[in-house]
Amino acid sequence: MKPMIILCIFLLFIMGCQSKEDKSIIKEVSSDSITVRVKIEREEASKIKIHTELENTGDNSIGIIHGDPLTGAVVGERSNRPDIIYSFVGISKSLAKKEVYNFDKDKMISITPEDQILYTQTIFSINGESKTIELNISLDEVD
Repeated sequence: MKPMIILCIFLLFIMGCQSKEDKSIIKEVSSDSITVRVKIEREEASKIKIHTELENTGDNSIGIIHGDPLTGAVVGERSNRPDIIYSFVGISKSLAKKEVYNFDKDKMISITPEDQILYTQTIFSINGESKTIELNISLDEVD
């Protein structure tokens, strides 16, 4: 009987530790041969950490030109969210087939209980053709 109780306590301890781990969500959107991936983790009740990356999902190498940030992120509905400020400095990057590129440092964004949407926008060009990829992520999904 004692071994069963010890085993139950051990299992409860392990399950309790796992439930406290930070959970993250990953959302992605693709356009042509480019995929933008956004990973969000809750750092505190009022802060989230955002990691963004771009992947060449095509069969050939490509060259992109972008500004800073490559992917901007803000919290808020379209009608009242702040603008994302870009500096178009012409950063060039060649991406091999299936290469993942993360130019931006991870961002910490403060959120309030009223905030519902994280909006991201990635702006770049391939062979002189301008591309904009947007992604709206519900903050209800972030644990």
